[in-house]
Amino acid sequence: MQRFVISAPRSGLNWVRFCTEYFYGQRTPGKTSLIDKSDRPATVFVRSHDAMAWSRKSTSGAWQQINPASSQGGKVALILRDPLEAFVRMADKKLPQFRCYAGNIRFFTEAATDDKSVFYYNDLVQSPAEMKRLFDLMSFEPAEGKTVPSLSDMESQWAEVAAKSRGQYDKNQAAGGGSKTKDAPLDFKFHQRNLTDPEKMKAWRYLNRVLTDEEFALLERFEPPAHIPKASLFQRIADFF
Repeated sequence: MQRFVISAPRSGLNWVRFCTEYFYGQRTPGKTSLIDKSDRPATVFVRSHDAMAWSRKSTSGAWQQINPASSQGGKVALILRDPLEAFVRMADKKLPQFRCYAGNIRFFTEAATDDKSVFYYNDLVQSPAEMKRLFDLMSFEPAEGKTVPSLSDMESQWAEVAAKSRGQYDKNQAAGGGSKTKDAPLDFKFHQRNLTDPEKMKAWRYLNRVLTDEEFALLERFEPPAHIPKASLFQRIADFF
């Protein structure tokens, strides 16, 4: 059975990876977290930052393109961060890099499995119960010597695991500046304070244009503008520069 975890960069995947390896003893894809590839060659899920290849094309690795039909009989978790945070943090306010965010939502809606769910960065960071919900969806098999964690197990270790994860993230992501919110991990609007109102509208306008009503509804919790005007052709071209 294939398991897929789909998210734009800087949207909580490293936190999910750390928790999976910590509680289940199973290796996840990416830079070494807690378990080295030499100790456990296989990974328990497939990841992609751009499952529909809307911003870049790759056949392997973190940006691999995935056919939604390949999820049939499998499980899919989509992680969404506030789109304005993602627009700053991983796209540097540029729409070409931001397209993967919308593409991942499209992958989720087209994924050929009923075992799929959306998870939000805010919830995964602060709620052991929400991380447990992701684990329950994925149905990971614990490695030898490990057991499926109970919610009480996760709650009792949550603060310690979070501190260890942030320390490791700073080490692994040092080239990119590490965590920007380590002193305020629950400040979920930290990055978007650097956006002007026209820049915010630019991101929302793009999402409103390329997503269906059903897909856009997945972002309602982030309070999109009540009115998002349609962009002219000239404005759509200008938005990408």
